[in-house]
Amino acid sequence: MLRQRGIGVARLTPRRGLVLLMALVAWLADWPVSSGLAASTSESLKSLHSLPSPNIFSLPDPDDRSLPDTPSPAVISRLLLPDLRTLPPSDLAIDTLPDGSRELRLSNTIWNSGAGALELEGEFSPETRKTRVVQHVQAQTGTQLDHLVGEFVWHPGHDHWHFAGFSIYELWTLTPAGKLDAVASSSGKLSYCVIDTDNIDRQKKGIPSRRRYYGCGQALQGLSAGWGDTYKSFLDGQSIHLAAVEDGFYALKSTVNPDAMLLEANYDNNAALLYLDIRGEHVELITAEEITERRCQENGWC
Repeated sequence: MLRQRGIGVARLTPRRGLVLLMALVAWLADWPVSSGLAASTSESLKSLHSLPSPNIFSLPDPDDRSLPDTPSPAVISRLLLPDLRTLPPSDLAIDTLPDGSRELRLSNTIWNSGAGALELEGEFSPETRKTRVVQHVQAQTGTQLDHLVGEFVWHPGHDHWHFAGFSIYELWTLTPAGKLDAVASSSGKLSYCVIDTDNIDRQKKGIPSRRRYYGCGQALQGLSAGWGDTYKSFLDGQSIHLAAVEDGFYALKSTVNPDAMLLEANYDNNAALLYLDIRGEHVELITAEEITERRCQENGWC
């Protein structure tokens, strides 16, 4: 569904009104109304990384108002899209659980470096008893594209509503060459209450000086451009179980929008990666070069 804002009311003659009505019908006929827009648009956005990055702050207005089923990079570049990123996790610690197993706890910040806000609006359905979520995407012309992206779900541990599948934390084993090998343990896909908590990019032109999104209800959540959402390590869900993880060297990977359901400008910068040395109840943040050196010393290769 397309919504147009900021258009005044003008007096129309019958002939002029008929012409405009016909033009409006033709325009709306070109707009997709099926859920297939989600997959086709996401695929087109993913392909942008192989093309020159457009300067979306200075693009000309589109010459028409239509959005084809498979938008071209030129059409996508006219949208004021968010760009979701993950800061390197922090506050790393290993806790021992009552059953004797361990878990890695972490704080995580997701932020928006794009030209537009990530805005999520929920709509509850009495029939399905679910709250579907629509992402609002603004164009430079002032038009708004509503794009179905998922659901808001109730989180009993946090006692409020979350957007489902927003992030994931993974602990990876490493090959002898230091490359990612296999997932040793994972948090599974995590839901988030998506709100502005931290002003990350204060130098960004045009970012709001105050929080715009601050509620964890079903109606509206989001991330303003330049703002981030931080989940502290003590919160429920901010952990990776280590029950089947042996001591050793690992990579910790945190990824936002893992299924690319949300429309954004770049899908190649969604993850942050750290290297860890886990020994008992101790975790140390190290570099890839230090892992190579320590392995060399442990195995007598040096």
